[in-house]
Amino acid sequence: MEKKQPYTRAWRQGVESGCGPQVMIVGCDSGLRDAITYALVSYGFRLNFFKSSLEALANVVIQPLDGIIIDCDLAGTEGVELIRRFRGQFPLAIIISMSREDKGAAFLQAGANDFLQKPFVPYRLAMMLDGGDILS
Repeated sequence: MEKKQPYTRAWRQGVESGCGPQVMIVGCDSGLRDAITYALVSYGFRLNFFKSSLEALANVVIQPLDGIIIDCDLAGTEGVELIRRFRGQFPLAIIISMSREDKGAAFLQAGANDFLQKPFVPYRLAMMLDGGDILS
């Protein structure tokens, strides 16, 4: 029996052809990165990881991004400022910030679509990117 894939907006956009939505992830530790990778790839997202905000800013390309996930516990440019910069460059992207501290209001005011306080279930992040759980 063939295993069915999740029926999501990302899946409908052509995951089978490798054309799923492009998501940039900035500053996750390796354990969280592995869990997020498993969850997001199962929803059909294509991922680019950057270890720091400076690396992400140096390597960001002009091509459109569908989603940006920022671990605001990372070193380098402050998370709020990074959200502002990416919101200016990618006005249509879904930006989700995450942190151990409850800084959701500041991140939302800076332009994030949503905030996750750690720890969280990685599939919730996939659903948020797929449009199933966005606050704004």
